[in-house]
Amino acid sequence: MIFPSASFLYQQNNGYILYTVINYVLPNKLTMKKFLTIVALVFASSLGVYAQGLSGGAKAGLNFADVTYSGSGSYSSPGIRPDFHVGGYLTFMFTEHLGLQPELLYSGQGAKSGSSKLKINYITVPILVRFNVNKVLSFHAGPQIGILTSAKVKSGSSSIDYKDNYKSSDVGIAIGTTVDLPMKLNFTFRLIKGITDINDTGSSLEVRNFNIQLSVGYKLFGK
Repeated sequence: MIFPSASFLYQQNNGYILYTVINYVLPNKLTMKKFLTIVALVFASSLGVYAQGLSGGAKAGLNFADVTYSGSGSYSSPGIRPDFHVGGYLTFMFTEHLGLQPELLYSGQGAKSGSSKLKINYITVPILVRFNVNKVLSFHAGPQIGILTSAKVKSGSSSIDYKDNYKSSDVGIAIGTTVDLPMKLNFTFRLIKGITDINDTGSSLEVRNFNIQLSVGYKLFGK
């Protein structure tokens, strides 16, 4: 099996090496708590200062997720696993062209290899700098933090809980573009690349998330 577990296979130089999990490292929950507190303060202060430039809505769409494995000078990824994301967004425009767009999403991620599926689910918080080219086209980029909610490997009718094998949080970089239509609909294309190692098994193997998102949104309030 290519997913990290008590023992698993990792492809290297057209062969496979058996890795064995030997210990478990507790996540740094204090850091996560501080981060979420800062995010809440940013939201609250932005809401009060930039209320006239505030808009928001709901969004949902498809994920095309994968994970990458690297170690001992080699690199591999199992394969794309489709899933979905759903949530909401706020947009604070500081000027006509420049603004901040925080979001709160449930995001199904992971990877697929043959009949085996790795399902890693997160609550994600992207905090994006937004640049409006005009009233229709915009670009955005910024950090994203993911809070792990569950992780399982499914193969056929069997399902194994893998949550203890992954860290409780993930940090990535998101970049994308959005098209806003006059009927309050918007369409977003986004790439998210994990920059932190999510492997929490104690082995030297580094595991990172990768995700492509296609979203449809509807503006609920604001201009």
